[in-house]
Amino acid sequence: MKSIRFRLFATLALVTALVWGGAVLWAEVHTRAEVQQVLDSRLMESARMVSSMMRAGDVRPVIQASETKAGHVYDRQLSCQIWSMDGQLLGRSQSAPVEQLSGGEDGFSEREIRGERWRVYTVSDPQAGFRVMVGDNLAVREHLVGSVVTGLIGPAVLGLAALGALIWWSVGRGLAPVRQMTDALSARDADDLAPIDVSHGARELQPFVLALNELIGRLGAARRREAEFTAAAAHELRTPLAGLRIQAQIAAATDDPSIRRHALEQIQSSVDRTARLVAGLLALAREDETPIRDENRRLITLRRAFPAAVSDERVQFFGEDGILYVDPVRFGAAADNLLANARRHADKRIRIGLEMTLRPPRLVVEDDGAGTAADELSRLGQRFFRGAGGRHEGAGLGLSIVLATIKAHGGEVRFLNSPLGGLRVELLLDRINIRSAGSGGEGRKPD
Repeated sequence: MKSIRFRLFATLALVTALVWGGAVLWAEVHTRAEVQQVLDSRLMESARMVSSMMRAGDVRPVIQASETKAGHVYDRQLSCQIWSMDGQLLGRSQSAPVEQLSGGEDGFSEREIRGERWRVYTVSDPQAGFRVMVGDNLAVREHLVGSVVTGLIGPAVLGLAALGALIWWSVGRGLAPVRQMTDALSARDADDLAPIDVSHGARELQPFVLALNELIGRLGAARRREAEFTAAAAHELRTPLAGLRIQAQIAAATDDPSIRRHALEQIQSSVDRTARLVAGLLALAREDETPIRDENRRLITLRRAFPAAVSDERVQFFGEDGILYVDPVRFGAAADNLLANARRHADKRIRIGLEMTLRPPRLVVEDDGAGTAADELSRLGQRFFRGAGGRHEGAGLGLSIVLATIKAHGGEVRFLNSPLGGLRVELLLDRINIRSAGSGGEGRKPD
């Protein structure tokens, strides 16, 4: 996997190279055109100057070029010829060929002579009877233009290389806070869940660090819940297991059939209690903050959600015009625990129904039992918590399973004292989870 530094460098280097290359290309084209224009202007001025001097008699008809040895490639660039109007060569410069440089037409023209191309400017003076031709050897001219362009491109390439090195260094400096955070996290102990300090970090990293701190906080809370859950589960399992051991020792040591029978009954009771506790632990582990997938949701009626309550004479249903959009299997476990809790505490009456007019709509399960003390209402739903007024022994996991299941459905649970006298449990859900019976949805009919 490529590093962020390399990707940033590659992106910046590519953008810089494109911009810089475009600028260099524009400069090359512009400079080449300017140099060509300057050289053409020189040809024109030279031809007109020689023509003017010939007309004034300041130049002899035969131009005597110096016999100095050419020491540079540019010594042979500019050549001059003077021809009579009838085609006789009157004079030429040392670097000029013997052949006529142009076809005789005035102005600029190009011609190839003995394998060399020439650009020529011609000035004719019919009254004086001569024609002046001044030309540039195009090979020499291209060498000159190429030298000028190379003089521009060379520093540009060196500047681009230096700029690339500076970009690499700058990106590394800019990513220094990321490396520092990485080093700090690598040096941490696995048990250190303290928040990361963001006061000295880069501003762009602060949202990431804040999100990471929130994750660390949730992880710490999950670890604390796990430790508390493990300790409470070990404590709850210790009692029935100790009872099993004692009753087994009693049954093995006695010869009295009645004592042995009583010990075996106690063993069976302890096994049943342990089985219920383990089943509750497994259900809670499955439900704990696990989100519900949409493909597992179904539309179910209120009686379908509480099948065991249909035959119970103490249960009264209300608000049955609403339907639930839930996971039937997982919601059914929560419904069973709600009904079991209400049955344990109710005297004669249990009410189960949907209140669609409230916002958000809610599912209500309440009973006419003794109720719950005000200081215990806030603790309901805590794992292994059993109120002081409980009539029957339980593991204290039923309402915890309800909390986890409703949270997985995106809802909320409230524990209140019911007008009937007992406990009122409200499952606050939204319109996605509770609908009117006539609304339908998802192409499914309510079960």
